[in-house]
Amino acid sequence: MLLLARKNLLVYKGRFFLATSGVACAVTLVLLLMGLYTGWREQMATYLRHVHTDLWVGQKGASDLFHTLSLLPESGVRLLQQVAGVAEVSAFVGRLMTCEVQGRHRHLFVVGVDADHNGPVRLVEGRTTTQEGEIVIDRVFARKEGLQIADTLTVAGQPLRIVGIAEGGNVFLYQYAFVTLLQAQRLFGLDGYVNYFLVRLAPSAQAEEITARITEAAPLVSVFAKEQFVANNLSLTGDNFLPILYVLEAIGLLIGTVVIGLTISAMTIERSAEYGVLKALGAPDWTLYRTTSLQALACGLCGWLVGVPLSWSAAVLAQHFVPQFPFASSLRHVLWMFGCTLAMSLVAAVLPARRIARIDPLIAFKG
Repeated sequence: MLLLARKNLLVYKGRFFLATSGVACAVTLVLLLMGLYTGWREQMATYLRHVHTDLWVGQKGASDLFHTLSLLPESGVRLLQQVAGVAEVSAFVGRLMTCEVQGRHRHLFVVGVDADHNGPVRLVEGRTTTQEGEIVIDRVFARKEGLQIADTLTVAGQPLRIVGIAEGGNVFLYQYAFVTLLQAQRLFGLDGYVNYFLVRLAPSAQAEEITARITEAAPLVSVFAKEQFVANNLSLTGDNFLPILYVLEAIGLLIGTVVIGLTISAMTIERSAEYGVLKALGAPDWTLYRTTSLQALACGLCGWLVGVPLSWSAAVLAQHFVPQFPFASSLRHVLWMFGCTLAMSLVAAVLPARRIARIDPLIAFKG
């Protein structure tokens, strides 16, 4: 049966190539979507995990940086400093803003840097902001807009000179940028207000206890542990983006299954006489089923072997033309796709197997 399966595939090389190409495209599509989703989540969390804090304290009802708005009086820092177990309190000011770059309107999430707090993840060129009128932008934004050190962009009518380029601040839809805390408050019109307070705990303090003390002292605030706050922000991808990816991945797998099924089915029809001879000689149906299954698996596995490196190449190409494109591949994705390829190959073999079961052995003696 292995020899017959190989013979059928080699006789119809064009169809075998088309089937392999179809599966490779399906594998590439699914792996790209999985890598896009994983990369987006990783990059959304990178800066938030970098922020030096144990607790995020925001306005009651606010729970993240992107969906909800938090405004707190700057004087609240003194109240938090008086809570037992609190070692350090700093202010966080950040907002999505429209900026003007060489006549083009773009979006940046501008963060106010207070001394050594809240700065970029990694500075790759230049320096951090030390004066008003300066800004540090992400490398992805710099590549996308063709910006360099000493160039100028305008935020809320204020010209800001680029003094540094950083990385780790790309969240696909926009990128982080950093100015001084006072500059950020003026840009946002938040004089005397902050968005969140960042609380560092004393070494022996327990987060649950400090959270309870803060909410008791200030009932109109919400307090989140660092990882919980990160999870709140990641819900943007989980709630809104993931269902769309599931649909597209299902379409990709369906396309691969149909391509293999049609190819093997066509081969089965054209080789009906040979299958009839085998049945006339007493070959059981399950033996013939193995032939179609082996052919389908060969198409699927060859498509997988081509599709995996093709997806990596496509991701590199996408990032070259679209710098903000996030992509993170993993061995888990590759192995999961291998299992899916086996599954869709076996499913695709069902239709040709049913056709073999209906072949009349007398067909071998006709004509």
